[in-house]
Amino acid sequence: MNCPDFIGQVLDGKYQMTRELGKGGMGTVYLATHLGTERPVAVKIIAPQFMQRSEFVERFRREARAAGRLRHPNVVDVTDFGFADTKDGQVAYLVMEYLDGCTLGEILEEEKNLPIAWSLDILEQVCSAVHEAHVQGIIHRDLKPDNIWLEPNQRGGYTVKVLDFGIAKLEENDVIESDDLDAKFRSSLPTIASGGNLTFGGAETDGTHADGVSDTKAPGTATIAHSVDQGTLVSETGIVSSEGKTAIFDDGDVSDDFQDSVGTKIISTTGDTDRSLTRLATPVRSLYDSSNSADLTRVGSVLGTPLYMSPEQCRGEHLDPRSDIYSLGVIAYQMLSGAPPFEGDFKDVMESHKSVEPAPLDAKNVRRKMKRAIHSALAKDPNERPQTAEAFASVMRARYEGIFGLLRRALVIYSEHLPKFIMLTGFFSLPIIVLTILMIVLSFLKVSDVISETTSNVLVGTAGFALSIASAFCTYLVIGTITWIVTQYLAVPLRPIRLRPALVEARKKWKTFAGTGILNTVLVFVIGIVTCGVGFIVLSVFWTLSSPVVMMENLKGWAALKRSKELVKRSVMTAAAAVFIMFLIPALTAGTISAVVNLAAYGLEKKVEQIPSVDEKAAAIAPQKDESAVSEPQPATGDKTDAIVEEKDGGFVFNWGRSRSFRITGEANDMQARVKMALLESIIQLIWLPVQILVLSFSGIIVALLYLKTRLAGGESMNDLIERFEDDERPRKRWQERVRQRLIQSGRIPSKP
Repeated sequence: MNCPDFIGQVLDGKYQMTRELGKGGMGTVYLATHLGTERPVAVKIIAPQFMQRSEFVERFRREARAAGRLRHPNVVDVTDFGFADTKDGQVAYLVMEYLDGCTLGEILEEEKNLPIAWSLDILEQVCSAVHEAHVQGIIHRDLKPDNIWLEPNQRGGYTVKVLDFGIAKLEENDVIESDDLDAKFRSSLPTIASGGNLTFGGAETDGTHADGVSDTKAPGTATIAHSVDQGTLVSETGIVSSEGKTAIFDDGDVSDDFQDSVGTKIISTTGDTDRSLTRLATPVRSLYDSSNSADLTRVGSVLGTPLYMSPEQCRGEHLDPRSDIYSLGVIAYQMLSGAPPFEGDFKDVMESHKSVEPAPLDAKNVRRKMKRAIHSALAKDPNERPQTAEAFASVMRARYEGIFGLLRRALVIYSEHLPKFIMLTGFFSLPIIVLTILMIVLSFLKVSDVISETTSNVLVGTAGFALSIASAFCTYLVIGTITWIVTQYLAVPLRPIRLRPALVEARKKWKTFAGTGILNTVLVFVIGIVTCGVGFIVLSVFWTLSSPVVMMENLKGWAALKRSKELVKRSVMTAAAAVFIMFLIPALTAGTISAVVNLAAYGLEKKVEQIPSVDEKAAAIAPQKDESAVSEPQPATGDKTDAIVEEKDGGFVFNWGRSRSFRITGEANDMQARVKMALLESIIQLIWLPVQILVLSFSGIIVALLYLKTRLAGGESMNDLIERFEDDERPRKRWQERVRQRLIQSGRIPSKP
């Protein structure tokens, strides 16, 4: 096919064509300079011979409309569309932002598989763009690595741009009617084709162009057309495409007239195995025999690239956004394993998509749950896949992170906002502090016999019970409030963390926290006793998220406990590990504090005992008996390395070695011993109070992140949580209000009464 060369021409008086970037079945992409701004742009031009076929022009216009309605940082920005007269005839052109970088396909050709973190970052950006397209009623239909552009963002990473909505299907009420086109561009010539998948920017890639290959292969992303009913394969570029190229399969044939004009060759795939090239000369109807351009993507047509097409796409069925989810699953599979799930002849690949389960994902260091998430996107039944691109990205993110990733993020958040978390936990711990001090005072009153033993036991028992209730209630409040703060921090990272809104929300729900907390505690202990402790462990794990559920989802009582169980079941092992760590940290800390205090007290006591008294000094100075005259045998047990236990003064004295002893008196009511014991316990409790605040605040962050992780694992969006913070009644700053109003005016967010 002879394509005119537009290099050096000024298109439409605005764009100076500089050099060719890529060539496709419908036209060519050029690097150009916008003369008004001197800004480099990419200009896609339909070849003049296609301008005589209205379906080509309409598809091109629809590509411009599909891309133009998408305003998203991960979608290539379309800035202009129009028709221009050139020395080779009238052409249609589409102007896009010029991108540096390369496609994901080019990267995978060399790297094969990518690191997990990078793969996930790319996938999340692609899913964000695809989700926005789905919200706008646009199905991409041809997602593949060659349609994913990676542009360096000068921060050490890459900004992903999703390319080529040329065969995207708009909602039926948004499809451009064929009558919208000028009459001069309408034609009855039988043509079936689409804009090729073009890559552009930086390198002179040739995304849809075949160069120097045989008639049975096509490199890059050559566009092909196939008859579902008759099994014919057509390549716009004049060559038969392999399974990895963009395919447009329709239910019509291609006339010999069309073949002559664009050099298309047709291959039969029915019956014969030699696939000899043949010519079809039977005239067929034009796609424009139908009323509108929806027929270009109607049921019965198959458009896409065989390697990445969904089963329903291979069957030519009606497509919905879940078809793109399947393609995203194939891309994720390839990024992590180095190859797509199915390879080989295009027909075999398409049959495999329809009926063959993909092989287990073989990738090192990829968690099994993450592999299962990818395989769920590859389900043959669309109902078994994640239902949105956003949900797929959420599941992948949740499955990527285990308990160690959770702890790492918790430490980062804790270190960044340590003072606020301590202030919050300290505020809620005031009742615990007061009751702890009361317990200390009562213990000293008891040992000093200021109050009777019966009265002191009653008071100490009552204070201890109140302390247990206060600790449980305050723990519930702390975890719930910290969940609010952590969610705000992650959902709205640019907004400064403020404690007041979280405290106000906690105050509104304190009765719900109390009721749910009591129900949780009673059931855990009762079932724990009945099951000999097993129920205590199990329920502690499954109901650990009840506090975040109360705070963030406005559930209470049994409903909150059921919701917590539902969330935890999505990631049981991570939840169990988190609960174990939350119990382990306080236990180890308390044990360490107790051991240090007791050892310090024992060491201090030994130093006091080793100071000789006045009588001992006098005895040391007194004349010693001459023991050399009378030598009495010493018992073997008197060796300096053996221990001797003697009963003395109503107690026991343990002696070992030289001048080493430890005394346990039998006087349980000895005032000095009782005061010493009470003092040690008081010191331990006073030291534990600030440590408890530190540990509790950190545990709250772990639970908050676990709550968000399990939501993501279920494919749940955080949008509803973000709206909670957007709807707060605190006054916005003027610039924030202006941004909000402009988003409302552009239709990006709905206005609220």
